[in-house]
Amino acid sequence: MDSLLLFRREAIDARRHQWMGRPLLVQPVSVTVVAVISIIIVALVVGVIVFGRYTNRVRVSGTIVPGAGVTEVFSRQPGHIISGIGEEGTTVKQGDVLYTVSLDDVSSMGETASLVEKQLRIQRETLITALTERARLDAIDKDGLGTQESQLGQELDRLHEQIATTSEYVELLKGLASKYRSLTDRGVTAEREFEAREETYKDNQRQLQSLRRQEVQLLAQRSEVQTKLLGFDTNAALAIGELRQRIAVIEQQLAEGAARHSIDIVAPRDGTLTAVIAKPGQMIIAGAPLVSILPADSTLEVQLWAPSSAVGFVKEGNKVLMRYAAFPYQKFGQYTGVVTKISRVTIKSQDGTEQGDAAAQAQRTASYRISVRPDSQNVIAYGKREPLRAGMAVEAELMLDTRPLYQWILEPLYSLRGFPDTHKGGNFQ
Repeated sequence: MDSLLLFRREAIDARRHQWMGRPLLVQPVSVTVVAVISIIIVALVVGVIVFGRYTNRVRVSGTIVPGAGVTEVFSRQPGHIISGIGEEGTTVKQGDVLYTVSLDDVSSMGETASLVEKQLRIQRETLITALTERARLDAIDKDGLGTQESQLGQELDRLHEQIATTSEYVELLKGLASKYRSLTDRGVTAEREFEAREETYKDNQRQLQSLRRQEVQLLAQRSEVQTKLLGFDTNAALAIGELRQRIAVIEQQLAEGAARHSIDIVAPRDGTLTAVIAKPGQMIIAGAPLVSILPADSTLEVQLWAPSSAVGFVKEGNKVLMRYAAFPYQKFGQYTGVVTKISRVTIKSQDGTEQGDAAAQAQRTASYRISVRPDSQNVIAYGKREPLRAGMAVEAELMLDTRPLYQWILEPLYSLRGFPDTHKGGNFQ
């Protein structure tokens, strides 16, 4: 049978098992190669563990704030805004009037206040006119008294001369009458001659007495005028002072009325208006924020709020990685900063002004405030420098202690033994 086959039986058998494929002879890997590779891997792992270092990071949140702080402007009293200075971005100086707030009720009180103010202004103008007129009349009266004193003095001088002349003449007549009396007694002259001389003497004597009475009256008048002049300035000053006092009272009433009628809210510092909430015509309540002022030429800083567990190894000068919510880090990357200040105590929301929602959430849990100075005040976005703005939310990673990997791996054992190296912090490089 085998001789009748076209192919040899071995060839047919080989074809029969071809579906199983060709046999493959596997050469075993050398034990030396495996050992070398294992040693290399172990050495690399040990090297990484021994020489590798890892920095512990804690993620915190915060906001961007001006280094000099944001000033919020409030109203002390409720009312409605009559006028406002401007819009967002307006530059103001300290003392500029930001808002004028009317304190009048919507009822007739406003009209009553205006009427009272009008009447007070009329009274003030009347008193001012009276004051001016009183000063003018006082000057005229004083000049009149001075003139009267001068005239009385001149009259007295003339009267004194007349008295002196009359007195000499009376003495002469007296001697002449005595002489005629002697002649009459001797019968040299007639009696009527003596009587004529005696009558002349008595008439001049009466005239002299009249002149002396006039002298007394003029002296009294001059003394009265001088007394008036001495007290004139004092009396005039008292009268003018009384008028001025009445004017001052009215001005005080006007000022109080104006304060009750409206108030001016002024800028407490130089800066730029931002977060303008209040607009003219709006009603406001006492203590409600109206506008915020960014200080002029103030650099921005980041305020982070960290829990107690995150500040143990944070020191001034540590670097911080920051991600700004307005510029997603997936596109625009992360930015670095330097810790400049750490609060010594925890700060709750009532201990300070909350700066943004992220910071407010952290403050509610009594956190530490960490101030960070960004290395750059700008962000590179699509090839352009975009400035940072106050109020932007920030997520940051605080770089805590830096230690070798083996210390992190063996930290539970070190903690049990109180190994001092586990408490050594390090700066992020």
